[in-house]
Amino acid sequence: MYEDPQVNDWESYTGKYVLVVTSTTGQGDLPDSIVPLYEGIKDMYQPHLRYGIIALGDSTYANFCGGGLKFDQLLQEQGAKRIGEMLKIDASEDPEPESVSNPWVEQWATLLA
Repeated sequence: MYEDPQVNDWESYTGKYVLVVTSTTGQGDLPDSIVPLYEGIKDMYQPHLRYGIIALGDSTYANFCGGGLKFDQLLQEQGAKRIGEMLKIDASEDPEPESVSNPWVEQWATLLA
C-alpha cells in the first residue's frame, strides 16, 4: 500500500495484481498524490497487468468517481485486464467506506485464485 505511489513501486508489480484505490477531486480529477504515478505510467503498454479499482466519489457531483474512471480507462487502453467490476463508493451514501470496500476486497481476492 502506497500513499504517494511512484512509478518504480508500480513497476514492481509487473505480471502481478494491482489494486488501485483513488478518490476524486475537483471536476472528476485524480488527487495530487496519485497524479505523478498516472503521468509516469501513461505511455506504458501493460498487457500482463491484472488489476482492480476502488473509486471514491460523491454522487452529488457531476463527475462521480471520475478519478477511478480515468485510471481504469488508461489501464484498459494499455492492454491491462481488470479483474471484476470497479467498486464505486459514494460518500453521500456510505460515510464509512470500509463497510463497503472490505467485503468487496474479500470477494475480489477470490477472483484472483
